[in-house]
Amino acid sequence: MTTTRRAFLLRTTVLGGLGLLAAACSPSVPAPAATPAAPKPATGSGATGTAPAAPAASAAQPKRGGTLTWAQWDRNDALDPASPSGASATEIIGNVLDTLVVMDENQKIYPSLATKWTMDGGGTSYTFTLRDDVKFTDGSALDATVVKRNWERILDPKTKAAGVVSLFGPINAIKAPDPRTLTVSFKEPFPQFLQAVWRPYFGILSPKVLDAAKVGEPISDIVGSGPYRLAGRAADGLVTLEANAAYAWGSEAFKNRKAPYIQTIKLRSVQEPGTRLATLESGENLLIDELSEPDYARLKADRRFTFVETPRKGIALGFSINVSKAPTDDAAVRQAMSWAIDRKSIVDKLFFGVHKVTVGPLAEGVWGRWEGAEKVYGYDPKKAQDLLEVASWKVGPGGIREKAGQKLAVDLVTFRSPWTEIAEAAQAQFRQVGIDLQIQKMERGAYLDYVRAYKHNMSASAGTNIDADELRNRYASKGIPAANFSNLKDTELDAMLARGAQLPADSAERMKVYEDAQRRLMDIAPFVSVMSQVRVMAMASKVKDLRMVADGLNAQPMLDTWIDA
Repeated sequence: MTTTRRAFLLRTTVLGGLGLLAAACSPSVPAPAATPAAPKPATGSGATGTAPAAPAASAAQPKRGGTLTWAQWDRNDALDPASPSGASATEIIGNVLDTLVVMDENQKIYPSLATKWTMDGGGTSYTFTLRDDVKFTDGSALDATVVKRNWERILDPKTKAAGVVSLFGPINAIKAPDPRTLTVSFKEPFPQFLQAVWRPYFGILSPKVLDAAKVGEPISDIVGSGPYRLAGRAADGLVTLEANAAYAWGSEAFKNRKAPYIQTIKLRSVQEPGTRLATLESGENLLIDELSEPDYARLKADRRFTFVETPRKGIALGFSINVSKAPTDDAAVRQAMSWAIDRKSIVDKLFFGVHKVTVGPLAEGVWGRWEGAEKVYGYDPKKAQDLLEVASWKVGPGGIREKAGQKLAVDLVTFRSPWTEIAEAAQAQFRQVGIDLQIQKMERGAYLDYVRAYKHNMSASAGTNIDADELRNRYASKGIPAANFSNLKDTELDAMLARGAQLPADSAERMKVYEDAQRRLMDIAPFVSVMSQVRVMAMASKVKDLRMVADGLNAQPMLDTWIDA
């Protein structure tokens, strides 16, 4: 029988009262993790250095053919690379469209549609040389003009791709001086550009698709040059991909660089975790993503299945705090919440210890993460109470604090797991120190409208990235307007984050800038982090060699994956 996190939380609360959330006497802080090296761009006609680490290899040789059935955790209906509906959609896009470069799971960048590139002026311009043998599945050919048109479509405000536009950084112009050459210039140095363009959002659509597209309208039937072609879509969320038999330009990041082993992939959106798992156990699907923690604990020794644990890199999972709305405009309130939350209890008891306790703004594995942030706050309700007392928040009727006639009531909005479950756990912990956490559960669209209007005090904190530059997107005054849910405007922090984006990717100076930025963020406290998420993919044991991308959000294109029939 499947067990959802919500069911587990409710059952434990009924049986043990607040035992699940019982206070510990000392702070709970994870041991520091090593910071990975920054991505190393490859140049020239091929990648240099060591080969990518392969997944656990199977004894048998890969076999061709078969159908991979895949139950996806998120919506997969919007397949426009400029504005996909979510991670499940980008799984599909990444198999249909090729990108100029590929990043492996070790954060090394390899040529793909581009055979080589150069960076000039410390990142003020890039020149890409494109392959001359690539064909889209509709027969049209790749050239620099096609890439230019794709990327300029993203930049066009009518496309409404604000989240992807920010990944371009301070872009100035895209030019195609000849069919094999693409140049990209920036208004200021942006040496992080290659860390963006490997993502599916930058996948190249056929020029015939662009010709037929209407300005400002999303593209639904995508055509690319990737290892698979989109063969069909159904109203019930089923998407069918067929192998591209002509594919012959796979990146050196993969062992198999020609047509994929698996002939057909059928992906269906199954958003209810219990239903998704039932399809795996019954054999209806060979692969599911986002396996719940209780079910992983129950099944991980079952030899019918294999599992892939992948840390999701980026912003630590927790809650953004709106610094512009009372009462969370009071720094003492924000800091008290970070002392009042028992992260270890939540991770160990609610999530079966799968994830990693995290205090700072960045998840484990992100380049530029300052490990000192993990020691700034711990679980100490007494310290939280003392901070609130000094700030004149006094205990009132029912144990909820008040100040100048205002109750210490905090509005937290959420729209899905696991934030909903974390919020329910935090609600009891916050009440112990006199904070009334009021949880509102909304549908995704209403949620986004609410938080983008800054009507909330707290909202879900998330963002996927391998690099600390994600802090600029989330907290800079001129970051992504739709993603700065803290409504933070701090000129000192802005200067640090702008500087970090302009420095060489792996430099000690850049690392120091991000350490200082994280120190500043810990003082301001525009978030309450809880954990670094570990995503679990579950599959039938006959599915072999599944590989994940560097940020943990998606699987790599299915070039190396095969089915042992």
